[in-house]
Amino acid sequence: MKLKVVAAFCLIAHCSMVLSAEIGSSVPSCPATSADRTTRLDISAYKGKVVLIDFWASWCGPCRKAMPFLNGLRNEQLKDGFEVIGINVDEDIEAAQEYLKSAVVDYPMAFNPEGDCPRIFEVTAMPSSFIVDKQGKIRLIHLGFRDEDKEGLRKQITQLLSE
Repeated sequence: MKLKVVAAFCLIAHCSMVLSAEIGSSVPSCPATSADRTTRLDISAYKGKVVLIDFWASWCGPCRKAMPFLNGLRNEQLKDGFEVIGINVDEDIEAAQEYLKSAVVDYPMAFNPEGDCPRIFEVTAMPSSFIVDKQGKIRLIHLGFRDEDKEGLRKQITQLLSE
């Protein structure tokens, strides 16, 4: 009997974790930090804004392609309440920082070389973007990045900003 209770508890705990980053769920917190490891990312501080959380790595070609688009979209719609948060998942923070020296990125950047955040969000592709509404609910999960994705992302964000 004890084994069944333990197994049920483990299943319930695993299921709640699996469901933590699904469309319609509240955005989970994760232990990403500033590059110097002194400040932890507080996603809840962005409640009231539409936020695109972008998981990326310096070695990821589509990630590098997405960043200029995301930066431009962020700067166009910042005054309307839109923000992008980059979460870098490189094991070597220095590699990410070296790449960022040549990239134009105005949005907040956090780092998680340990890989906890991708596990919490269940990231399955690079880049992975989670669009969060003003109430802190995940409304869209977008995997990868191609030029033809731009208009759909822009439309989704504009719609959420008008809600």
